[in-house]
Amino acid sequence: MNHLVHTILFAVTLSLGMAPLTSIAAESAAPGPQSVTGDLLKIEGEFYTVHDTAGHETRLHVDKTTKLDGTFKTGDRVEAQVTDKGHAFSLKHMNVASAGAASGPQMITGDLLKIEGEFYTVHDTAGHETRLHVDKTTKLDGTFKTGDRVEAQVTDKNHTLSIRHANPAK
Repeated sequence: MNHLVHTILFAVTLSLGMAPLTSIAAESAAPGPQSVTGDLLKIEGEFYTVHDTAGHETRLHVDKTTKLDGTFKTGDRVEAQVTDKGHAFSLKHMNVASAGAASGPQMITGDLLKIEGEFYTVHDTAGHETRLHVDKTTKLDGTFKTGDRVEAQVTDKNHTLSIRHANPAK
């Protein structure tokens, strides 16, 4: 009888001790934000493909709600905070110094692909798509529409200081 009581007490103690562990395991398996680090393989409109450090390719959705740390091009080493559905809510360079983003404003020349509110997407002469932030502080030289060839002076955070029409290539 004494052995039976000890067995029951042991079983109760064991089950009470396992309850918190089960809860912790459920929390860690729950979907939520995760970090993706790797090399930017390609940019296709709002979709960025990252080759991560484990050798996997991850497709990220990047839109106007994504907090971008500068301009991005294929080959950049990046870190993204991503929802369980693949939407990037932030994207930053892993090594800003090597990305050239800290060197000050740069000129971007290319064709204006789309205008979405305060964001202009430009297909530059190197073949990259760059998303520019244009607001009331941006010096606009005229009005713009998709298809226009433009030159934009842009900060390292993709804020457009000025934008003007570029002369077509001869």
